[in-house]
Amino acid sequence: MAFTLRQLRFAVAVADNGSVTNAAKALGISQPGISLAIRDLEIEFGFSIFLRHPAKNVTLTQSGRDFVNQARGLLNECASFESNVLGLGYGLKGSVSLGCFALTSPFVMPYVLKRVSEEYGEISINLTEDSLDELIKGIKAGALDFALMYNMQKDQQIAFEPLFEVSPYALLASDNPLAQQDSVSLFDLANQEMITLDLPVTEFFFSNIFAEHKLEPRQGQRIKSYELLRNLVGLGKGFSILLMKPPEDITYTGKQVVARPIKEDIPSVQYGISSLQSASQTQAVRAVIQVCKEVLSNDGLQVNSFRV
Repeated sequence: MAFTLRQLRFAVAVADNGSVTNAAKALGISQPGISLAIRDLEIEFGFSIFLRHPAKNVTLTQSGRDFVNQARGLLNECASFESNVLGLGYGLKGSVSLGCFALTSPFVMPYVLKRVSEEYGEISINLTEDSLDELIKGIKAGALDFALMYNMQKDQQIAFEPLFEVSPYALLASDNPLAQQDSVSLFDLANQEMITLDLPVTEFFFSNIFAEHKLEPRQGQRIKSYELLRNLVGLGKGFSILLMKPPEDITYTGKQVVARPIKEDIPSVQYGISSLQSASQTQAVRAVIQVCKEVLSNDGLQVNSFRV
């Protein structure tokens, strides 16, 4: 069969961008070149990859969907081959697309990025900070080599390797009466307003902590910003349940917040490396994963500083 990797890249780009026009813009080449490549592929393989629509958009046929999945896998294998072969002669180099759960990025990424730059100067990190579900989508689409995230969302296509565990804690204003206790009960917290992180998966997880004890705290503000949440807690607008603790207890508004363990028995949460089950990893990706394992070990000083 006569086809090229360039033609496969064009087909995958059209599938990802929804039209030849958008694919041409993304790749920085002419539309006719992409259209010709797609036509040649369809002639070569004997089926239509795309359905063309009057608005110049395209959708994949069922055969086209299978074709693009296979093409994406082949292109990933070729990229891995190229990276590994280059690494044999010139040492570790290349780029790694790394995702990180946005709320945890300030805790873990500075240490990871620092170590990578010190040990592997020719490896560049393309960092994506996002919600848990968006990171999963990015891994499955091939946009991310792996992601650092909580193991809160099960998916058969995703492999998860734990790095460390953290336990939920209560965040309170320093003048909250419950802050005078060494630990707090969910039954006492349920009488106050709970400020929650308005993010898919995580909000359900924290609410479920109370539901497991047949409790339902009063719903306060839903916040997407970690620091805004801490500010509101410091101003006495409610409490929150979080997992990682910053080293400082003063908020942007100058108010003090305190972290208190929860008395009830609550399962800890695993944080670690998520990647595609079937993906082959380049030497550069494997090197960065090893850095994450060393920097974020369960009994390491960095991780212990996150815990209450």
